[in-house]
Amino acid sequence: MRIGKAVAKVFDYCRANAWPLFVAAWFPCLLMTLCLVVLALVLFADPWQVPTWLLSRGFDPQTWLSAIIAAPFSAMVFAFVLDRMAGAPEHGRIVVQRGIESVRRFSIPGVRFEISRRILMVTMLLAAIQLLCGFAVAGEHKLLVAGLLATHDLPLRPEDVAPWTSAMGVFNALWRGFFLAWVYLLVGDFVRTGSFDPVGCWRALDGNRVRFVAIMFIVFAIVAILEYVVVLAGGLLLIPADGAPSFPNLVLMHFGLILPFNLLHLVLSAAAVGTILGAFRTPMGVP
Repeated sequence: MRIGKAVAKVFDYCRANAWPLFVAAWFPCLLMTLCLVVLALVLFADPWQVPTWLLSRGFDPQTWLSAIIAAPFSAMVFAFVLDRMAGAPEHGRIVVQRGIESVRRFSIPGVRFEISRRILMVTMLLAAIQLLCGFAVAGEHKLLVAGLLATHDLPLRPEDVAPWTSAMGVFNALWRGFFLAWVYLLVGDFVRTGSFDPVGCWRALDGNRVRFVAIMFIVFAIVAILEYVVVLAGGLLLIPADGAPSFPNLVLMHFGLILPFNLLHLVLSAAAVGTILGAFRTPMGVP
C-alpha cells in the first residue's frame, strides 16, 4: 500500500462523489451541531449555575455530555458514507428499526437518518472512546497544573506555562489520532460485516499497519489545518475589535464555523477507512 496513492485515491473518490457524500452526511452533521449549540446555550449561558460534575476540560463544549450527544450522529455519517462506497441499497431515507424484524422507513429527498442496531452499536463504541479520551485529557491538565504549582513560584508566568501546554497539545494530538484511527477502522469493519473483529482487522493489515496510521494522520492533519485557518480568519473578521461578542453569538459563530469541518473530518475518515478495508478486508456478512 502506497501512502501517497492511497491518500490521493481517498480525495479523488470524495471529489468525484462530493454531492452524494454531502447528501448522505449533511443532515446528521447539522443535527449534531444544533444539539451541541443547545447544550452550550443551556449549560454555559450562566457558567456559575453549571453543576461541577458535568464539567470537564477534555470536551468541546466543556462537558462530558457533548461526547454522548455527538456520538450517534457521527455513527450515522460513518455508516452512510460506507454504505455508498459499498453500493448498499437505500430502502428508505429515514429508517427507524424496532427490534430485529420491525423496520419503519420513510423517504424524504436529500435527508438520511437512521436508528438501528448497527447505529446503536457504533454509537456506544464512539461515545466510550470519546469519553475515555476526554477524561484522559482532563486528567493530564490537572496533573500539569499540579506539577507547575509544585515546581514554580506563584503567580505562574506565561513563559512557565506555554512550553508545557504546547508539548501536551502535540502529545494529545498524536495519541488521540493514533487511537482514533484504529477505532475508525474497527467501526468501518463493523458497518461492512456486521460484527466486531479487531483481530481480523489487525491481521488484514499485516505489513501495512504503519502506512494505515500514516494515511489517517494525513487526513486528520489536512482537516485540522484547514479548520485552524478558517476559524482563525473567521474570528478575526467576526469578533469586533472594540469588544467581545455576546455569548449566544460566540456559540453560534463557533459551531457555525466548525460544522463543515466536522462533516469533512467524518466523510474523509470514513472514505479512507472504506478505501483501505476495500483493499484488505472482504466482507463476510451483512449488517
